[in-house]
Amino acid sequence: MSSTIFPGSTLGIIGINRNGVAMIAAAKKAGFNVGVYVDHSQPDITKMADFTIDGAYNDKQKLTEFGEACDAIIYQTPNIDSMVIRFLGQYAAIPQGINGLEIVQDRLMERAFLDQININIAPYVTVVGLDDVYQSIDSIGYPALLKPIQRGIGEQSMMIKRQSDITRAADFIDTGTYLLESWIDHTSEYTLTAACTKDDVEIFPLAQLEYTEDRKLISVASPAKVDDDMLEEMQRIIKSVADSLQYTGVLSVNFYVTSTGTLYVKNIELGLTSIANVYDNTTNVDQYEQQLRTSVGMPLHIIRQLQTALLMIIRNYQAVAIKRQWLLKNNWKFRFFNNSNTDDPAGILGFVWVTGDADLEALRNQVDDTEVWNKPLPTSDSEEAPKPTDEDQEE
Repeated sequence: MSSTIFPGSTLGIIGINRNGVAMIAAAKKAGFNVGVYVDHSQPDITKMADFTIDGAYNDKQKLTEFGEACDAIIYQTPNIDSMVIRFLGQYAAIPQGINGLEIVQDRLMERAFLDQININIAPYVTVVGLDDVYQSIDSIGYPALLKPIQRGIGEQSMMIKRQSDITRAADFIDTGTYLLESWIDHTSEYTLTAACTKDDVEIFPLAQLEYTEDRKLISVASPAKVDDDMLEEMQRIIKSVADSLQYTGVLSVNFYVTSTGTLYVKNIELGLTSIANVYDNTTNVDQYEQQLRTSVGMPLHIIRQLQTALLMIIRNYQAVAIKRQWLLKNNWKFRFFNNSNTDDPAGILGFVWVTGDADLEALRNQVDDTEVWNKPLPTSDSEEAPKPTDEDQEE
């Protein structure tokens, strides 16, 4: 099928989440009709689309209806089974391809892929039961992460800090193969995002991430500063990943940096992320427009840095505190989500972009002075329960 579609054609989106509002808006602004496929009602998002099909991801009749109504279909996040995308490819163009999706959805395949292109990753082994964990932990070391091989929304990973933790994994390991991976003790985390076509790669400025102790994203700072040699290596890695995956679209590579300056690749993310929303107010083109351009066959927009910004994640428990800043701050830009699950204190209520100074430290000081993010995130999780990690989960 043709890889080029023009305004007036229909772009389908599947695997849609809150970032879908901006993706739909970008496509509509460019003159495309937009259809969305959802597996549960999302009225605040899908009311923007020209049509919505609500059905299970294994409902071939509804998937066929969706595919036949679209000229091209993109997956906004990689949480849609590659078999679903392959099925839809019978009816419409799949600009992002399927090869990259199949690799990224399987942690073992992803690790093998990164090994093959000589990229530094954490040591890991595969395990199928507690005996394997006991036998392998000495070679991996403490702490370690126990993760399902297959990625998916809401999945859980378990941190093993000491031998006594392994017993608790009995309820965690059900059936199938798991990955036991060494936890990299790091001082910094970064994300590099790029838009990729067959012939071109445009890389966004580097972003630095800050998390809570239980791995909830607090902030994204861009452009982040690292040594030139490290930045060049990060850029080389993302270009190599894009080329080897044969992927067309927006992708991100997440990195750990240790106290000795050693660089590790944490994981690959295909599609649109909350992290890359920082570019909505820092560069001349955002992730949504670049995703659209790659999807419809347009050339990539050249990315230019315009200003420095902190993207702060607003959670439900901060709702009262953030209202005061809404009235006070003339250099903060807000985006709130009407469909946020207010029953979850950790649920994302919105984003705020803090700008107005080229010095990231000055922006951080301004945020600290408000004390909005100083209060710890309330949690009712048992310390004994497996904890979901941030990895591969688009909140």
